[in-house]
Amino acid sequence: ADHDGWPEGSGNIERTGMGPEKLDNAVYLMRGLYDLADMAHSKNDTATYNWALSHASNLAKKFDSTWWNQAAMQYSDSLGADNAPLFQQYWIGQTPMETELHINGQTVPGAVPAAHGSTALSGRENDCYSGTPPFNPGLFHTGCTGPPSGQGEKVIYGLGTSIQAVGEGNYGRLGPDQQGRYLNALTQTMLGEPATGGTPDEQPGAMPEIFPSPDQGANIDRCWTCRSMFMQAWGNYGTTWSVVHQWLGVQPDLGNGNVTVVPQVPQGQSTVQGRDIRLGNGSADVRATHSGNTYGTQLSVSPNLRTAVVIGHTLPSGTQPATVLLDGHAVHNYQVRPTNRGSEVTVPTSTGRHTLTITT
Repeated sequence: ADHDGWPEGSGNIERTGMGPEKLDNAVYLMRGLYDLADMAHSKNDTATYNWALSHASNLAKKFDSTWWNQAAMQYSDSLGADNAPLFQQYWIGQTPMETELHINGQTVPGAVPAAHGSTALSGRENDCYSGTPPFNPGLFHTGCTGPPSGQGEKVIYGLGTSIQAVGEGNYGRLGPDQQGRYLNALTQTMLGEPATGGTPDEQPGAMPEIFPSPDQGANIDRCWTCRSMFMQAWGNYGTTWSVVHQWLGVQPDLGNGNVTVVPQVPQGQSTVQGRDIRLGNGSADVRATHSGNTYGTQLSVSPNLRTAVVIGHTLPSGTQPATVLLDGHAVHNYQVRPTNRGSEVTVPTSTGRHTLTITT
């Protein structure tokens, strides 16, 4: 309505007192426009492609300066009627880091610069924003001094916890006190919560909407008419996407005939592995290793999958490879791309079995 590009209206936060323009709507509008441009390109719809890409690029250029709240060291939840930034500590403050953009054929993890993104993520890893024993360690709906009464809503949702987990992964924050904390928060609900004496929050394997929280007890202990939903898919977004897409680095783009695999081994681990990862009418096996200054990726992609393949590995930010070997042979056509998660080193190859070894 005010022609600034940001949409008005309700978003994921179903609460009063926010400004008319919500952070999560702004973030996902950018994502949607880039996706629309990608779809239009596949249909040779030049007019829609140019319009969507131009609109998305304009929003992306001014996003950080508009929404970053320097006083809070977080992203604003909404913009007021006068476009003044409002920070109320809602979990949607993490959506800029969780969102992945697809720009000109490349995956871009996180929609904001690394410095602000990492600051915002680390700022939630404490007892003001996340649960501590005897409760689940996931992300609160609202921080400890937020609405409605200045004491926050200390209820831990699978959705917000997943957003935090994926955001951590987009910025290469895979350590046990970073993404690991929120992955544990999600899996504990299915396998057995310390907060409930080792009992799952629902039947084993089911992840409910709300976890054991200071303001709401374990789902399994609540009455039938006062329980949260007993299983929701978005909680498993935080586990599956974090492991398959971020740890193992599987980036399928089958509509454009491409599969890229750029793993990142979590801090504190030496290896991570996945088998039979479905890709269209085929599958992939991935094993990634890290020891000292050596990084390895073993990849097998079904030969019947007609696609180009790119193999790689993610190094710490600013790191350059000293040697790159593909199937034991030195290669020089590798690319190094700086991203929020680190330096992605990639080499084009083909379907079948391949081993990439990088030393720094």
